[in-house]
Amino acid sequence: MNQQLALNKINQAMQQLQQGQPAAARDGLSRVLKAFPDSPEVHFLLGLALVQLAQSKGALAHFNSAIALAPDLAEAYVNRGILLKNQQQLKPALQDLDRAIALRPTMAEAYSNRGNVLVLLEQPERACADFATAIQLDPRNSDALVNMAALKADSGDYAEAQLLLERVLALQPDDALARHNRGWLSLLQGDYTRGWQDYEARKLDKQLCQRAGVQRFPQPEWQGEDLSGKTLLLHQEQGLGDAIQMLRYLPQLQAQAARVLILLNPALSPLASQLLPSGQVFTRREALPAFDLHCSVMSLPLRMATTLDNIPAAQGYLAVDEACQQHWAGLLGEKKRLRVGLAWSGSAKHLNDRKRSLTLAALSGLLQPDLLQQAVEWHSLQREYREDAAELAAAGIIDHAAQLQTMQDTAGLISQLDLVISVDTSVAHLAGALGKPCWLLLPFNPDFRWGLGRSDSPWYASMQLFRQPLPGDWASVLDAVAGQLAAQLARAAD
Repeated sequence: MNQQLALNKINQAMQQLQQGQPAAARDGLSRVLKAFPDSPEVHFLLGLALVQLAQSKGALAHFNSAIALAPDLAEAYVNRGILLKNQQQLKPALQDLDRAIALRPTMAEAYSNRGNVLVLLEQPERACADFATAIQLDPRNSDALVNMAALKADSGDYAEAQLLLERVLALQPDDALARHNRGWLSLLQGDYTRGWQDYEARKLDKQLCQRAGVQRFPQPEWQGEDLSGKTLLLHQEQGLGDAIQMLRYLPQLQAQAARVLILLNPALSPLASQLLPSGQVFTRREALPAFDLHCSVMSLPLRMATTLDNIPAAQGYLAVDEACQQHWAGLLGEKKRLRVGLAWSGSAKHLNDRKRSLTLAALSGLLQPDLLQQAVEWHSLQREYREDAAELAAAGIIDHAAQLQTMQDTAGLISQLDLVISVDTSVAHLAGALGKPCWLLLPFNPDFRWGLGRSDSPWYASMQLFRQPLPGDWASVLDAVAGQLAAQLARAAD
């Protein structure tokens, strides 16, 4: 292959990468690489192609080769840094982005991506400075603007976050991530009319779709039209808690459609089966019957025109059958103290886990006071732990993980408790859906569904919200919970 043909192949590959054709780009570049194995540009472009193909190991090898052959190739450091960040190798990622900035101090992309790494390293001030520099260098840098908006929201500056997102959308009206994030802000602030509309933009962003597990079907998506004579398929999106929250709509939909089907995680099947007739609840391993329309469960609030004033079934919509209640009553034995269920951490894979989850050690202020130790029987509602069994036992928490195979099992345990204390995870949604008193522990910048400045939830009447007064301040939250629990015990003793 001569140099001109190689150059043509390289230019063609660059166009293919821009057009979302990474496999074609990879194939062409691989042929060029055989003729020019020491070309840093070809290695770099192959790395980009393999990133798009989700082949991170191969991409990393090509970025390494590009850097070895051209130690001053700033773009290679940036993209290797992004790859390392996505693999949670944050310190090496930071080193690569530092190097890129040293090589090219005017490269906005390097500052923006270093800001993303600094956010994950819990250095928001430095991240904010990097985003500001990226925006100064490139006022149209949507990545920096969107991530600066997220930082502003984290600090409680929702007005500035809104302005930054509006700026992105003025420049790029089709920016799905910015529109989705604007929807998130609107929902958080109680504007459900605008918020649910904007929140639909998640379906137009590849990364958001992958993260949420958005499913595609050839049938039309339900837009809220008349369902008479139609079969509607609902399908799960996002986590278990999201699905539990949206099960409340099943009775209304069942009354409107000829038939409602739901496709969801097997752990939720017994719960959904309470609300739909036999043969209408499916998991991904099962073949689906024919249906006319489909709808993600997280689109139901929009399709059902939900506002803060008309949320259905806030009093509760799930129940535990008598046999399950008796089973758990037998397991727990005679009740001698107040029974309180605990869920202090959710899935480590959750995007916001570092802000929403607690460590067992952080609960010590709640678990150790003499009054609470003597008057409370603590029960774990978690199926998975980041601590070992000895730590749980030392904290005085009864472990039920082996018996909690489905959310119906967890519901059975909750039915025998007096109170649930939980971080923002599926356990909290389940307690609320069962109408069980639940004290929800929230980070300073909570998920949109919990709103701002209120201690109750329009979604769950039995829930009380305990909010961080400052970012990261779990101590104040747990002090408030311990104080209220002690007061409740004192009243009961009178």
